[in-house]
Amino acid sequence: MIKFFRKIRRQLLSENKFSKYLLYAIGEIILVVIGILIALQVNNWNLNRKTQEKEQTYLKEIQNNLQQDSLRLQAVLDFNKNKAKIVDNMLQIFVDTLTNEARFQIFNKYANDFTFYEVFDPVRLAFNNMLSAENIDLITNSDLRQALSAYYNYDYLKGVQNRIMVMNRRVVDESYPKFFTREFVSKWMGISSQLPPVSELDIATDKKLLSDLFGIKMILNAQDQLIIDTKKQNQQLLTLLHSDLKD
Repeated sequence: MIKFFRKIRRQLLSENKFSKYLLYAIGEIILVVIGILIALQVNNWNLNRKTQEKEQTYLKEIQNNLQQDSLRLQAVLDFNKNKAKIVDNMLQIFVDTLTNEARFQIFNKYANDFTFYEVFDPVRLAFNNMLSAENIDLITNSDLRQALSAYYNYDYLKGVQNRIMVMNRRVVDESYPKFFTREFVSKWMGISSQLPPVSELDIATDKKLLSDLFGIKMILNAQDQLIIDTKKQNQQLLTLLHSDLKD
């Protein structure tokens, strides 16, 4: 092709047809410019395609993390429903018509399950990977980008969820030792002790334990509200993601 154009230029010059040569030269320049523009357009198209592919990859990974969060959020709600029943049963320790032996049986039945609690913290792996690579701007949907930032930047382990952990541990650390009676140590540790017998327990008037158990029940309700609100936010994000993801 280049040799073809050179041949035409030489022919025009040899025939002293300067005006035709000038028109030819201008046309050749235009062709070169068009070629450069086409090459730039193809290059930009390739870059845009790669950028979109990278965005889609991140969005699919974030979608997977959000789906994991959705299951986890429901698991916390289910756990708290059962935990509230356990707390209600442990509150029966304070019924004034019960004997100490009956109170101890209630404690013994629910003490182990009571020690557990659940908190929610989102799976941030995909979002954090995108942040560390400074690729947050790859998400072209500004509403989705802002919603994801709000969802992942919230500190879920503070506030009510931190209170759940603190109060639960406090009951276990401070109140459980009060149920260590002579019978308990003999049964579970196989040793004789000078601890007071179960008949001498004074749990029924323990205002601190009563207050903590009631407080945990109230905090469970507050945590449930946080989880419900977060679940709605999670579903909204999944809906936004679905509209931006390509099959």
